[in-house]
Amino acid sequence: MINVCHIVNLITGKSDGVYAHLKMILKNSDKAKFQHYLIFQGGENIEKEISELGIKVFAIPSIKKKVSLQPFIDVYKILKANEIDIIHTHLVKPYAIAGLLNILLRKKFIFNYNGLFIGKNPYYGFTEKSIYKIIHIIINLFSTVDAVLVPSMKSKELIIEETKLFPEPIVYRNGYSLNKTYSKFNEDLWLKIQELKKKYLIIAVIGRLEMQKRIDLALELFKSVLSKNEKIFLVIFGDGILKNQLITKSIELGVSSRVIFTDYVPAVVNYFKVIDFLLFTSDWEGMPLSMWEAMAYQVPIVAPDVDGFKEILEEENCGLIYEPGNRKDAEKKILILIDNKQLRLNLGQNGKSAIEEKYTEMKFIDKIEQIYFDLMNR
Repeated sequence: MINVCHIVNLITGKSDGVYAHLKMILKNSDKAKFQHYLIFQGGENIEKEISELGIKVFAIPSIKKKVSLQPFIDVYKILKANEIDIIHTHLVKPYAIAGLLNILLRKKFIFNYNGLFIGKNPYYGFTEKSIYKIIHIIINLFSTVDAVLVPSMKSKELIIEETKLFPEPIVYRNGYSLNKTYSKFNEDLWLKIQELKKKYLIIAVIGRLEMQKRIDLALELFKSVLSKNEKIFLVIFGDGILKNQLITKSIELGVSSRVIFTDYVPAVVNYFKVIDFLLFTSDWEGMPLSMWEAMAYQVPIVAPDVDGFKEILEEENCGLIYEPGNRKDAEKKILILIDNKQLRLNLGQNGKSAIEEKYTEMKFIDKIEQIYFDLMNR
């Protein structure tokens, strides 16, 4: 039995790509060969959901503190007490904490890159970036990192561009299972969108209403496209700290009558049957679960050329890519899909075929488990 401990912070369980990635591993990994543990910042819903999978969960509120020795003490005790073989960290702070501890522990160590590291991280100020960069140097001076996992070839390029200290990153694909079932369903929302579908083409945006996702840009693009084609409606699935600000912006832009903000929807795939295409406007991404979901349910995608979008959407011919920051290009690609129903159908079918043939959930799990085995055999 191989004991793997995942360490993560900032997960919410709501439209959360890192959590979706992590839950996929915890749910599907071979329980006869791997015992997984989770250390995170705490949260009743996540604790309950992960515990029901048979995973031992440790809630460490101290991991939320900006400057404290307590998370080092808490994490160290858990790793020692449970005889962990592999430490699998997700996001920068867990990497920094566990990486320093691993100088002493000397366990197999993985850093999972999810689209953002230190240098270009907008959530860190100069001081935090400086501290994390120093910690990163120290961790790698002692050669405590055994593997770096990235969700795309573009992500591999980005992390190598930022730092040459890591071992060569290993690329994986998240994938998706077409056999999933979803019981949670908001019938009122379904009926509302279904009614709108009779009059309009439905464009959807899915994600946390936070800085990264640039929902403000989605609203601006929608306004511009609406002036050229009035038969469209925008549905924004998600919640977050910018919700009220974005609602105000939709009013200021004069598009509020053509936009719905749904709040967080637990099983958004239930509504994919009435979505004509999915729009991304993110400044950065790892490889969002909603992209794989859209492909699985035959929903074409319009996305910026950030991180791994291009290599999937163009290679599988299941969506259109626009140049980041180029609003005219984004508008052009949106209008192409609006005006061409057959193209939407073809792109959607291509996406589903790619999921069925190349990007299954179990292929992802096999890849991750093989990485674990390889580390233990070194």
